[in-house]
Amino acid sequence: MNLLTGMYRELKGNVKRELRHLRVRPLCSIAFLTYRCTNCCKTCNIWQKGSDGSDELDRDGWLKVVSNMSRLGVKSMEIFGGDALLRKDAIFDVLRACRERGMDTYFPTNANLCDEETLIQLIDSGLDTLYISVDDIEDAHDKVRGVQGNFAKVKAALENFFRLRGSRETPRLGIVCTLSSLNFRNFPRLVEFMEQYPVSVIYPRPLAEFAPQKVAASSLDGLRPEPFFVSTDGGSHLIRSEELAEFREMVSFMKGRHHKVYVCWRTYYSTTDATCLKGEYPRASCRMATTLMTICPNGDVSPCPMYRDYVLGNLTRENPEVIWGNARHRRFIQAQQSGQLPICLNCNIRPDHNSSIPNLLKYYGIRVAEKSGLYKR
Repeated sequence: MNLLTGMYRELKGNVKRELRHLRVRPLCSIAFLTYRCTNCCKTCNIWQKGSDGSDELDRDGWLKVVSNMSRLGVKSMEIFGGDALLRKDAIFDVLRACRERGMDTYFPTNANLCDEETLIQLIDSGLDTLYISVDDIEDAHDKVRGVQGNFAKVKAALENFFRLRGSRETPRLGIVCTLSSLNFRNFPRLVEFMEQYPVSVIYPRPLAEFAPQKVAASSLDGLRPEPFFVSTDGGSHLIRSEELAEFREMVSFMKGRHHKVYVCWRTYYSTTDATCLKGEYPRASCRMATTLMTICPNGDVSPCPMYRDYVLGNLTRENPEVIWGNARHRRFIQAQQSGQLPICLNCNIRPDHNSSIPNLLKYYGIRVAEKSGLYKR
C-alpha cells in the first residue's frame, strides 16, 4: 500500500472515530475472554491476577456480548487475555459471530497454545489479523516471558501458520515486540530472524510501566485502576539514562536499513526521551474512554482496560443502549480528559487512541520525509 492510499484510508477511519467520540458512541472493542495466562512475563502482571476462570462468561454469554456490541454499532473486536486460547470453547465461535456481523477481528497471542488444529480453526473462523508477541529470540525471549520453551512454540506457530494459510490473504499476521532495558539491543536480530518468513510487519513498542504513585493518585469514585503493565520481578525495566543514546542509535540504524519486514515505528514517533526514561507519553486527548468498549471476562463493561472495576454495566444482563454514555461513564470521561487521572501519562495504548487526525498527518509527513532521506530524529 502506498503512503497516499494508506493516509486516505486512515483519515477516513479517524474522521469516523472523531464523530463517534463527539457522540460518545463505541466504534471498537477489546474483549478479555480471560485474565488467566500461560506466560509469566517480567513486564506484565496480568498472570498474577489470580483468577481461576469461574466468573468467565460461557460461549453463549460471549455470543450475546457480540450481538449487543453489534447493536451499538461496534465495528471491530480485539480478542484479548491473558491467553485467550485458554478459552477454545468460545473463541472460534466468537470470531465467526463477528464475521457474520461485519466486525473486523484482531487477536494477539503468545503462541503457547497455537498448535496446528488451533491455527486451522483460527484461519477458518474468519479472523482478520493475528498478532504474535515476540520480545527476543531463543532463550533471551523465554527469560523475558518467564516460560521456558515459549520461543520454540513461537517459531513452530510461524512455520505452521504460513503453511496452513496457504495462498489466502487472511488472517494477516504481524509481530508485536515490547522494547525495554531487557531486550532493546537485540531488536535488530529479531527483525533478521523474522525475515526468513513472509511476515509483513513488526510493531516495536516502547515499554509501558505504570508508576505506583500515579496508580494511587488515579482513584475515581473510590476505585483504583489495576494496570496490567507492571514489573513482576521487583525492578523497573524502562530504558535507563546511560542506555538512551544507544537506544536512539539502534533505532536510527534500523530505520536506515532496507528490510523485507516493514518495521512500523508508529508508536515510537509519539515518544520523547522522557518516554524511554520515565515511561511517560506526551499528554494528548484520549479517545479510548469514548470509542473503545472494554469487556471484562464476566461481561462487565468499563471505559478503560486499566479500570476493570469501574463498571458501567453488563452486556449480558442490561440493555446495551443504557450502558455506554450513561452518567457514570460521562463522569469518567470528564475526569480523564481534564487530566485528573495521572495514570494516563504512563499508557502506551493512548497514542493509538488520541485526537489523531493532526498526529496522523504528522506521522505520514515523517514517513514521506524518511523516504526522501530528509528526516532525522
